[in-house]
Amino acid sequence: MFSWLGCEDDTVDLNTSELEVKIVEAIDFLVGKEEGDEPGYYSNQTITKLQNRIEWAQAILTDPAHQKELDNAILVVQSGMDDVTSSEIFEKYPKIIPGTTSIKSPANIAYAPLDEFTVECRFKPASLTSNSGFGTESYAHIFCTDHQYVGANTGGYALRYYTEATGDGGFLQFTIGIGNNAPWWSNVNAGYQFEDLNKWYHVAVTYNASNLVGKVYIDGVLAGEGTFLGPMVHDMENGGPVLGIGYSPAWDNDLWKRRSNVDGQIIDFRIWGEELSEADINARKDDFLSNVSQYPTLNAYWPLNAQKGNPMLDATGRYGLNAEGVEWIDPN
Repeated sequence: MFSWLGCEDDTVDLNTSELEVKIVEAIDFLVGKEEGDEPGYYSNQTITKLQNRIEWAQAILTDPAHQKELDNAILVVQSGMDDVTSSEIFEKYPKIIPGTTSIKSPANIAYAPLDEFTVECRFKPASLTSNSGFGTESYAHIFCTDHQYVGANTGGYALRYYTEATGDGGFLQFTIGIGNNAPWWSNVNAGYQFEDLNKWYHVAVTYNASNLVGKVYIDGVLAGEGTFLGPMVHDMENGGPVLGIGYSPAWDNDLWKRRSNVDGQIIDFRIWGEELSEADINARKDDFLSNVSQYPTLNAYWPLNAQKGNPMLDATGRYGLNAEGVEWIDPN
């Protein structure tokens, strides 16, 4: 209780106890909560904002002007607590829908260097079919850059598999673009075929320009390797290729309308600026990465384990993705 004298020397009793209780409640409410952008954390600086409101309310307690000010402070603190609750990030995985989903970088960025790289993710196929505005697709792309086409500036990289429409459904192929002249791109067939649906696979590809060798790993085991016909190139005039996850941005335009998506889920997407060894791939293939600053060659990393809105910044804080037509579902 706080008392002060009115203009006619009348003592006015202010009820401060409810605000005192609310402040203690808010302080206890914040115990164990942290801001971040991963599941289990809280986004949009709501914790910082609530802490500021608590300090503001504590200042009011020292010299309240009137009861309405105290009552308003209670509402402001409670509103801050509600904001924290609503900002909790829950674990969700992206379900990619053929012909509908687009997950791609909003601008041209060179994610994978020309000398050596590794791209890896976890993939769960729901089917080995793919359809788009073009019709039934022969390939489904687990990841791809937008220069995977015949003609000018053919370059970049892709990991794709044949769909059931070809009679070779599930056979993997690692492709790089090698320039403006035929054969334009070069392939390494992985010698592996997806057979089990609704099962999580870890997939990884490595490339090294020094020997032109490309390798494909499935669940940490070397599934296939080969020598490309030439070194990979990038169209660097616009800063590098656009990256697509779960589909090919090269075919996604007003003319072709070909979102040749996989049918399934993709999470834990990483691009490294080095050729990882089989041991390196196995050491980290089953868990999401944390403390990414300890990996100096990790160029980009999207866990893809929470719905965060666009653009989805990668864990390094340097690159973004825009997702359209994605169904975010509970982990399974």
